[in-house]
Order: sequence, then C-alpha cells, then structure tokens
Amino acid sequence: MNIHQVSVSYVQEQDRLMIRINGRDGGELRAWLTRRLALALLPVLDKTAADQTRKVAAPQEAATSLDEQRGQLLTTFQKEATLRSGDFETPYRDQPGPPADVAVGPEPLLLTEVKVTLMGNGQLRLQLFEKFPGQATVRDFQVMMDAQLSNGLLHLLHQAVKHSQWLTVPAAAAAAPNDVVVQDAVPDTEPADLSVELSRPKYLN
Repeated sequence: MNIHQVSVSYVQEQDRLMIRINGRDGGELRAWLTRRLALALLPVLDKTAADQTRKVAAPQEAATSLDEQRGQLLTTFQKEATLRSGDFETPYRDQPGPPADVAVGPEPLLLTEVKVTLMGNGQLRLQLFEKFPGQATVRDFQVMMDAQLSNGLLHLLHQAVKHSQWLTVPAAAAAAPNDVVVQDAVPDTEPADLSVELSRPKYLN
C-alpha cells in the first residue's frame, strides 16, 4: 500500500481512538485503540521513534558522553524537521470501496496487541493485532515506517490523547527495547478528526 494519509481520532462517546490509513491508489485500513493500550503504547513509541531518528541521522556515531549529548540535540532537531515536513492541515479523505487489505475485511480491527520493532535498516515496523478467545482467525496488519511517518503518527497520537484528557489519570510507563509487545482487549467505536498527509510515498505491507 502506497500510504497517502494517516489519521488518529478521539471519540468521546466511546472513549477510544481510531487509527485510519489510506492509500494513494484507494483503500483504507482502520483500527480501534483503547485508553489502556494507547497509554501503554505511547512511551514505547516515544523511545523507539527517538532511537530510529538517531539511527537514521547518525548511524555510526560513537557512544561517548559528549556524543550522547549531541545525539539528543540532533534527535530533537530531526524530529522537529520531520514534523515540519508533514502536512497537518489537509483534511483526511475517506476512501470508498474495499479495504486496502481484503484479508483484514471492512470492519476496523479492535486492537488487543501492538508490536513495535526497530529494524536494522532504520525502518520502524508496527504490527497491529486483533486476538480474541474462540476467534477462528487472528486479524492483523503491519506498517513499515520511516522516521517521518513514525514521528507524524506519534504526534497525532499525542494530540488525540491530549484531547481525550486521559493523562489526568496516571498511566504506567513502559520500558521500550527494540521489540515490545503491548496487549489489551476491548469493545468497538467510531471516529473524529486529526490527520497528517505525508509529503512522499510510504509503504504498508
């Protein structure tokens, strides 16, 4: 899938988030994200996206104390640069027709597990799963993200969580190694509107 836009929405009536991804060639993938799963996922994505930005910006940098300080400044600069290059003004456009991945089906995934992996090539792999007891098949899809896409998605998640006011309730922070699994199980809901349009093609596998 050649990704065109990503949207993260908070739905007050259901107190949940929806992630929507549409493609330049049509089709859309959707997933519901619960409060508990979102708050557990954010610190993981924060650290992993920062690691990704450092890896892409200075992959051969030596691990000295001075270099670590420079690396932190460079990470902040690179993150701000990737956010400036994204289009947060263009409204998200609904995609009629069948979903981008017909195996997923037309209904949004009700996320029970998210797996985040920083790959050796600097890409961030985000795997989204819907797993329920007695369910015949596990529905899932994965996204391969460069630093621009992962920082854009992270920004939208923070904006949606801020809008939800979930942070008024303490959430447990999670450690974030290169490969982290966060799990939850919940019911279903509907979307609102926060979106980012990417400046160049991205791919969804």
